[in-house]
Amino acid sequence: MTPTLAAEQSAAVARAAPLGVRFKSAYGAGAMADGVVAAGFGFFLLFYLTAVCGMSGTLAGTAKLIALLIDAVADPAIGLASDRLRSRYGRRLPFMVGGLLPFAAAFGLLFSMPASLSGATQFVYVTVCLVVLRLSLSAFVLPFTAVGAEVTDDYRERASIVSFRLSFQNAGILAGVVLGLGVFMAGPDGLLDRTAYVPFAWACAAVMLVTGAISIGAVRQALPRLHGPEAGSGGFLGGFAREMIELSRNRSFLVLFGTVLTYFLAYSAHVSLALHASRYFWNLDTGAIQLILLSATLGPLLGAPLSAYALRRIEKRTLSIAAFLAIALFLVWPPLLQLYGPVRLDPAAATIVLFINGLLVGTAIMVGGIGFQSMLADTADEHEHLFGVRREGLFFSGLTLAYKAASGLGGLIAGLALDAIRFPTDLASRAPGAAIPGEVLEKLALISGPLPAAFAALSPLFLIGYHLTRKRHAEIIADLERRKGVPAHPTEPTA
Repeated sequence: MTPTLAAEQSAAVARAAPLGVRFKSAYGAGAMADGVVAAGFGFFLLFYLTAVCGMSGTLAGTAKLIALLIDAVADPAIGLASDRLRSRYGRRLPFMVGGLLPFAAAFGLLFSMPASLSGATQFVYVTVCLVVLRLSLSAFVLPFTAVGAEVTDDYRERASIVSFRLSFQNAGILAGVVLGLGVFMAGPDGLLDRTAYVPFAWACAAVMLVTGAISIGAVRQALPRLHGPEAGSGGFLGGFAREMIELSRNRSFLVLFGTVLTYFLAYSAHVSLALHASRYFWNLDTGAIQLILLSATLGPLLGAPLSAYALRRIEKRTLSIAAFLAIALFLVWPPLLQLYGPVRLDPAAATIVLFINGLLVGTAIMVGGIGFQSMLADTADEHEHLFGVRREGLFFSGLTLAYKAASGLGGLIAGLALDAIRFPTDLASRAPGAAIPGEVLEKLALISGPLPAAFAALSPLFLIGYHLTRKRHAEIIADLERRKGVPAHPTEPTA
């Protein structure tokens, strides 16, 4: 028996052992760093660049798109490199360690943009910060996510790991929103105070460093459970081309790719405009906006137990389809009610309605995310069964490519839409309470709600073509273990 085969058999036996809550929590902490970035980018960045710093929506959206497209192209290379790396610390850990500090620093610098910058220099500064942040974040997040797919072979255990990861990601979003609206930008004009964004950014960077370091420690402890690179993988460039061809031949992956592409186009456009709509269409103060944004981050409280219960009875695909359709419904109805309903909601009533609706959106996102991401982990097993290699890093980088390309396009659409409806970019220099024309606010409601909802409703249609069921996955795992000579063990928990 070769040392490589012996190590793989030992790792396979280790993966059969249950994972404790302590490991899942420490590992999941890494997603909190990603969640803080998501809060900064999703809720604050477009508003900061346009309403606070005076950039046009088109330039701000273009800077986001350029960075995301560069990162999206680099992601498959980062993913494949983390699949094939040979080191004493395994395949994933060196990338996580190398990426953590740069993405935290770039986040701080992005929201600390010197007021003296304008025009082309402002655009270049923002674009460079975004490119560095995105590339280093990918170097951390892609290997981190791949660990969750390979640390266990159990069908249900993977869903549990995804649940922990998404819960911590939501906790990161919660932290970002609270640090922003509840601490540094509190008050009537806090959102327009440029100096408030500097301490906000560096406090977020500190959270990223701490939670990322905790996750790195957990991944190091899990090294005996993880897969190693296959022997004789050949040159990187040739292998990269071969792997991309194989990836394009995996039907399950292509289905998931299409789902991510359409869903995150909707999600990015919606969250990029959330502050604009909340502040100016719904006329909410900072406290109410914070409450509504936080409502979506409470999704794990309902979504995690709901998905755990549902996945015992229905397939992951069915659960995800239902969740994505629910998200589309929750996005579309509040602005249409306010525009065309029999009664217009005042800010107090709107806060209650939007809080409840946000809680439902967060629950649906959590349920759909658990089902979807664990489907991706199952698809990585199918890929090994078909092509004989493990490619979790490449798989998650491929899906991240779709996510980032869609997010960049969604952000650009949001910026173009703001310019198209002639939304003002000089709000920070205007007198407090300066009016925005009613027709502009009506158009803002339509581009922030119904438009993203239409794309969200299209995303689950792709999942109709996903056929990797619980039964089929169990057959694949059993066959892979027979190939490696691993002793048989139950793939589902016993009663």
